[in-house]
Amino acid sequence: MSAYFSFLKQNFRAVFFGWILTFFSSFGQTFLISLYVPFLLADLEMSKGVFGGYYAAATIIASGLLLRFGHLVDEQRIKSLTSRVIILLAIACVLLAVAWHPVVLFFAMIGLRLGGQGLMTHISLSVMSRRFDADRGKALSISSLGYSMSEMILPVVFGGIIALSHWRVAAGSSVGVLIALLVLLPYFRTERMDMSREAADKNAALKGKRKFYRDMVSSKKFWIIASSSLGTGFTVTGFFFYQFVMANEKGWPVEIYTAAFTGYGLVRLLFSVYGGTLTDRLSAVKLFPWMLVPVTLGVFSLAVGEGLIAAVIFLFGTGITMGRPRKSVGTA
Repeated sequence: MSAYFSFLKQNFRAVFFGWILTFFSSFGQTFLISLYVPFLLADLEMSKGVFGGYYAAATIIASGLLLRFGHLVDEQRIKSLTSRVIILLAIACVLLAVAWHPVVLFFAMIGLRLGGQGLMTHISLSVMSRRFDADRGKALSISSLGYSMSEMILPVVFGGIIALSHWRVAAGSSVGVLIALLVLLPYFRTERMDMSREAADKNAALKGKRKFYRDMVSSKKFWIIASSSLGTGFTVTGFFFYQFVMANEKGWPVEIYTAAFTGYGLVRLLFSVYGGTLTDRLSAVKLFPWMLVPVTLGVFSLAVGEGLIAAVIFLFGTGITMGRPRKSVGTA
């Protein structure tokens, strides 16, 4: 741990910037959006199947838009880009809070998924990978702690607001948090995180001349990495989106399951820290083949188990897999 403290002492602002983005990307993450699902179904008179279809479509559209706008992190100032993403996410939270029709909700979910799940995460990981070389694993693991810490804290906070007031108040309070983040953005001195002007100009010049995406999808390495990453994302999102429905069907006490979910966040946090050190020591290439083993065992336990122990194995196994630092094999 001394290596982490030494690293943080020298690079606190840069790493904290990465952490703050992953933490507040949670406004667009499934685990937090799922808090509003029962109330949305009741207020908008939607079935679970219809709402799930809306959510899936919004996520797919947001993914396509991320491909369209993701390159901006290499071509624009980080402060300017991050400010616009925060504003986008705030607008989406406003739409969620006032949603009176499924169409309004649909646009809110596109904004939440693109701004939070997509661009905030993308900016954080891109900046950490670009800024650090030898200590990239440490930088990514510390910044990725934002995911696990938000999973431990935000459901309790916003769940409490919903219990004491109203779900629309909880959604609206997210806007105030994002405005505060926008005000604090100059503190991070993001000009130090921008790509050099020469490199940015080179990227802009190559844009439209290179068949980047065609080259990417023709690479065997890309499909190996993408299949595992996408498979994990689809699986975990699906289970988390309907986690309370699953708990009711299996007869698990919701209070105990919620405590187990907090355990998931803790396990993910611990393996984010440990994974960074392990990645720097062994490289992502050597660790990559083992990444899916814990979550696979967890899903298998749900398939064959009935007791609450199955949920614990699933959540802890998923926490281990999701706790790996976001470091691509290509940069190992």
